[in-house]
Amino acid sequence: MQKNNSKPGKIDTALVVGAGIMGHGFAQLLAMHNIEVFLVDQSDDILARARCWIVDNLDYMIELGKLNTSGKETVLSAINFTTDLVGNLPKADYVLEAVSEDFDLKRDVWMTMGQNAAPGTILASNTSSYDINELAEGLPNPERIIGTHWFHPPQITPCVEVIPSKHADPSNIDLVMEFLTGLGKVPTICKSAPGFVANRIQMALAAEAIALVEEGLATPAEVDSIVKNSFGFRLGAYGPFEIMDQAGADTYLGVYRYLEEKLDKPHFKPPKLLEKQVKAGKLGLKSASGFYVYGPGAVETMRRDRDRKFYARLELVRKEWEQE
Repeated sequence: MQKNNSKPGKIDTALVVGAGIMGHGFAQLLAMHNIEVFLVDQSDDILARARCWIVDNLDYMIELGKLNTSGKETVLSAINFTTDLVGNLPKADYVLEAVSEDFDLKRDVWMTMGQNAAPGTILASNTSSYDINELAEGLPNPERIIGTHWFHPPQITPCVEVIPSKHADPSNIDLVMEFLTGLGKVPTICKSAPGFVANRIQMALAAEAIALVEEGLATPAEVDSIVKNSFGFRLGAYGPFEIMDQAGADTYLGVYRYLEEKLDKPHFKPPKLLEKQVKAGKLGLKSASGFYVYGPGAVETMRRDRDRKFYARLELVRKEWEQE
């Protein structure tokens, strides 16, 4: 049926374009939150595979005690597996494009979305790198276009990078942020740029990890072990700026200068922002001001908060060791 936009500002029905590695996870998550879903792909075989993946995911959730059998059936009944994109686009309040990371393919899908979805429907892309404005250039009603970069597996991983198009209406941005929060996600707005935020950081980490192996300093398994049990252990609780404030900007600057001198690699050149912080005396917790501002007693509060989080993570990690 044709959407009549009788419930503005509310998302009850979603359509996911692409039933692959990410798409089937989107459909599962949406259905688990009482959203009617149309999962669309080009062949019944692909859709059958997606359904098997979803069933496997739900069965494992039952095994883990996170879902019961009736819940599984409720989720599956909320997903419509279909090859009819054009006919189902008018039914959705929210359309999420999740096809392969091929610009021309995505552009074709977006043209179809823009021409057939209802005017008030939110149009989103799960692109991990492309400019949302380029994908959606020339589409009608550009105020509804918003990029949402999820992370695998999407039904579990909390973060979603939200990338508003240049014409996105603030009320639509608010609607998407509220919708994603209601799905149990942690939506965070960032500007459209190649790689956005997470992939810029992730690719920089991967490049240096590969370089260490190429230089013969460690094996892939040794690199992984070091990362998981050092700063990777901390990153589950604190982001890089919080960690820098705990250690001190002056400490980081000293390490950068040493690495630049010894390794002569451009990416170890001390960042100007870090030099500016040190020059201004904004060293972090030790000076009550860094990338964040800290009040009285912040050092002791942070120490206790850090230890509480780390002991909890250590207990979880030790359980994982026992299972390996």
